[in-house]
Amino acid sequence: MNKIKSNNNHQIIIRKETKEDYYATELCTLRAFWNIHGPGCNEHLMVHKLRDSKDYLPGISRVAELDGKIVGVIMYHKARIVDGDKETEIITFGPLAVEPTCFNMGIGGKLLTETLALAKEAGYLGIALCGEPDYYPRYGFLRGRGSGLEHNIYGTPDPFMIYPLNEGFDKLRGKFYEAEVFEDCDDEEEIAEYTKKFPYYKPLKLSCQWLHAEKLGRISEIQKNSYTIRFWEKDIPARLKGSFYEADAEALPLVGDYVTFTYNPYGDSTILSVCERSGLLQRPDQAKTGVMQYMAANADYAFIVTSLNEDYSYNRIARYVSVALQGNVTPVVILTKSDLCEDVDRYVEEVRSISDKVQVHAISALFNTGLEELNEYFIPGTTICLMGSSGAGKSTLINTLSGKEVMKTGEVRRSDSTGKHTTTYRRLIQLENGVTIIDTPGMREIGIANNAEGVNETFSDIEELACRCRFSNCRHDTEPDCAIRAAIESGELSQARYDLYLSLNAENERNYAKKKEISKWIKAEKKAGKRYR
Repeated sequence: MNKIKSNNNHQIIIRKETKEDYYATELCTLRAFWNIHGPGCNEHLMVHKLRDSKDYLPGISRVAELDGKIVGVIMYHKARIVDGDKETEIITFGPLAVEPTCFNMGIGGKLLTETLALAKEAGYLGIALCGEPDYYPRYGFLRGRGSGLEHNIYGTPDPFMIYPLNEGFDKLRGKFYEAEVFEDCDDEEEIAEYTKKFPYYKPLKLSCQWLHAEKLGRISEIQKNSYTIRFWEKDIPARLKGSFYEADAEALPLVGDYVTFTYNPYGDSTILSVCERSGLLQRPDQAKTGVMQYMAANADYAFIVTSLNEDYSYNRIARYVSVALQGNVTPVVILTKSDLCEDVDRYVEEVRSISDKVQVHAISALFNTGLEELNEYFIPGTTICLMGSSGAGKSTLINTLSGKEVMKTGEVRRSDSTGKHTTTYRRLIQLENGVTIIDTPGMREIGIANNAEGVNETFSDIEELACRCRFSNCRHDTEPDCAIRAAIESGELSQARYDLYLSLNAENERNYAKKKEISKWIKAEKKAGKRYR
C-alpha cells in the first residue's frame, strides 16, 4: 500500500483491490468511460469478467482510494505476441479508469507509475496497448509504429503503443493479442442487464464523441454571461470559448444543452462546443420585438401547466402547444387545482380540441388526484420542461411527484389568481430517479415567431381541410367549394378555432419579418467589425 498526498492535501492510497471493493471499482470504471466513446460503455463489464479470467494479473493491478472512496483502477492481464508459430507472453492493462470528478489530481499517473515499477520487478518483458496517444507518452510509452510489433486488427495506428520493461522486448516481432475475455464483452443485451446494478445514467449518442481531454456535461443554469455545467453530481462554473462571441444567439449554450468543455477544478472551466440538439424551445422576446428568446434545449416533454381558475386561457395554451411542436417537443397540458373547478371534463375536452398531438391531464396536488397519470412521463433519462404562468402550480407539482421539496413555492394572490415568480431564471434540476426538470420563469404572455410549422401542426385539422378546397390558392372567403367554410357551417370546425389559427399565423408572419430584419442588421454590424450584445 502506497500513500500519496494530492494537491489539496487529501491522501490518495494506491493498494490492491479487495472483494469488498468490487462494486465500487466497477462503478468508478463505468463513470470514467460513460458516453466517452459512444452511448454508455462496456468497460465495467470488462472489469467484472476479467477478475475470473486465467489471464488476470491481480498481483500488479491496483486501485486508488481517496477519502475512503475508490477513485481509480488499473487492471493488468497477460497478452501475447504471435510471429508465425512462435508465441511470446507479454502484458497489457485495461481499463485504466479514474473517477471523472477527480480529474487533474494525478490519480491515473500515480496508478501507472507504481504498477509499471511492479511489472518491471516481476520480470515481465514489456507492455503493448491501444490508448490515448497524447497521454501515455508522458510516462515513457513509445509509438508502436516501426517497432516490429502491430495490433492484430488495427495494425500500427497512433494509439498503438509499447513500453519496454526488461531486456529482450525490443527483439520481439509479430502481432499483439489481448486476453480472450475482452472478445466477450460486446453483447448489448448483456451490457444493459449488467448495468442495471448501478445508478441510472443516460446513454448519449452525439457527434462529438470520441472524447479525449475534453469532457461532456449539460448546461444547468445561465445568469447573464455566467454559465453552470452539470458534470455528474457537481455544478461547476464555466465561461465560453472566445469563438462563441462571434456566433449567432441560437448557437450559444442554453439550459439543457449538452456541451463539451475543458475541466478546471480550481476555477472556471471553458465551454468548447454545443452538441446537436434534439429539441429547441423558443419565443419572441417581448422586450425586443422580432428578436428570438431561446428558452431551453433537449426537452422530451413540455409540461404546460395552467390552473383551473382565472389563470386558464385557451388561447395561451394553444400558443404554448405550437411552440412545443415547433421545437420538436411533445406538449403535455397539466390542468392543476382541479379541486377548485366544478366542470373539469369540459376544460379537458376543450384543451384536447387544440391539437390531436397534445396530451391533457387534470390533477389536484392538494388531494393527490390524477397524479398517477403522470408516471408515464417520469422515466429515467427523460427531460421535462415546465412552462406556464406564475402561480399555476409548477413547483407544487414537481415537489409532490418527487416526494420532497426540490422547488420553492410561492403564494397566489386571491384578487387575480396570479403568483409571484418563484423562478427568476431557467435552471436544470436532476431528480433522484434519473428524470431531469428544466424550470422556467412564469410567462403570462407568449408570442409567436419563426413558428409556422408549429402552428400548422397544432391546427393540422385545418391544414387538412384546406387541402380539400377546390382551388389550391383558396382564401377561404367567397370561393366555391371551400372545405373550411363548409366545415364551419356544418359545425365540424368552430369559427373561434379558425379565427385563432388565422391570428397566430398572422402574428407569426409579422414577428418573423421583424426577426429577419433585425438579423440582417446584426450581420451588417458584425461585418463592420462591431459586436451586437
